Amino acid sequence: METLRAVNVSKSYGKLQVLKGINLSVKKGEVLSIIGPSGSGKSTLLRCLCGLESIDSGEIYINDEPLIADRFSHRHLATKIGMIFQSFNLFPHMTSLENVMLAPMKVKGLSKRKAEKLAKELLIRVGLGDKINYRPSQLSGGQQQRVAIARALAMQPDIMLFDEPTSALDPELVGEVLEVIAQLAKEGMTMIIVTHEMLFAKEISNRVIFMDEGSIIEEGSPQEIFVNPSNPRTRAFLRRLLPHFGSSLIEGEKENEVRL
Repeated sequence: METLRAVNVSKSYGKLQVLKGINLSVKKGEVLSIIGPSGSGKSTLLRCLCGLESIDSGEIYINDEPLIADRFSHRHLATKIGMIFQSFNLFPHMTSLENVMLAPMKVKGLSKRKAEKLAKELLIRVGLGDKINYRPSQLSGGQQQRVAIARALAMQPDIMLFDEPTSALDPELVGEVLEVIAQLAKEGMTMIIVTHEMLFAKEISNRVIFMDEGSIIEEGSPQEIFVNPSNPRTRAFLRRLLPHFGSSLIEGEKENEVRL
């Protein structure tokens, strides 16, 4: 069953066309990673998929139900789609616990007791059981991002979207956030991840999409995209990344043969 599907989605800002007829689908329990150069439309696509940006043409479906402005309010969408941004967007005057409790109480109508129980469980789940009474200013960037993940999970969404979740973090803090995302994948959470962490995308994904200039250039398994890319633009993109990630980025699990 498809959790989310985009059909011929286009988006422009003035004369600049950012998305050009995007078609994609994500099945329940699948992890889809989207890679590509900066400015290729990846983040705009996620913002359209979660209803933060309107689309100019095309259709988006959530559980086979069309995403139509007058049918899905932002409050309703929050129960279907969880969105994790580059910045953490936590309320600075609230503790970790209060940040996670807020939406279930305000949007879903949970009692304070039930919301607090859920929030504590989720903060423990992301490794922050000892930080429930800390405010954002008392947390590292990685910890703040994990609180943001717990907050999104508190709405019990059908799919989670991650927009460069580690790009605002110091390098030593990236791993703790990626570990949480990897655990969600093991638990069967449906996810779309826009990321520059290529080795992570290669390891965690069921499928990978390469975008450039507002279009999907190539789509396939991690093996197909990273080890045997068929499109010259994909190959050129991966070549530029080799000095940073090393040859393991483009090596197969069994055949350590570079094919670019």
